Amino acid sequence: MCKIFSKSVETGIFPLEWKHAKVLPPFKKDDKTDPNNYRPISILPVIAKVFERIICNQLYKYLVQNKLLTKLQSGFPSLHSTITAMLDATNEWYVNFDQGKTNAVAFLDLTKAFDTVSHDILISKLELLGISGVTLNWFKSYLSERKQCCVVKESTSQARYITCGVPQGSILGPLLFLIYINDLPGCLSYSTARMYADDTSITVFSKSTIAHARN
Repeated sequence: MCKIFSKSVETGIFPLEWKHAKVLPPFKKDDKTDPNNYRPISILPVIAKVFERIICNQLYKYLVQNKLLTKLQSGFPSLHSTITAMLDATNEWYVNFDQGKTNAVAFLDLTKAFDTVSHDILISKLELLGISGVTLNWFKSYLSERKQCCVVKESTSQARYITCGVPQGSILGPLLFLIYINDLPGCLSYSTARMYADDTSITVFSKSTIAHARN
């Protein structure tokens, strides 16, 4: 395994056999004839996940050491949780209240966010973060030529290529998604974004006090 992992890193090629996933769609609720009521779960090779864990740890260490991840993301980083995001947001709201200002908050929940990631945009963002050469080629290989088939009881669908999104059920997928939306807070000039994975709240407050606004 060590030799295979090392060869993959040296050549920038992720083994093709590890890119095939089986999708199990357990039923969630309501109408069984509606495909939206099933939650797809991807089953990937165990050895691929072991390799991904090594790469994920190294990539995350690189991002943290170089302070490349936004501090406004509470999803997946160590010592962060939904509570972290909630406390940070409510603290800002209370400070604004104390100063007589008004808060306006928009809550965003992207539908199937992990499945809509553009591979080209993700690769360009990895490159902007300083990842290049063979390492960048490895991530291109990791994302490309992926297939999945759906398994329901004894029936298996025809395998289809995946042209976008980070691999469901993977170890690297969540971190790659964080990189994909990492620059969102920097795009906002008059508001503050706080994120927990794909769940985002955007806060803006009035520049004038409530008392002044009433006058």
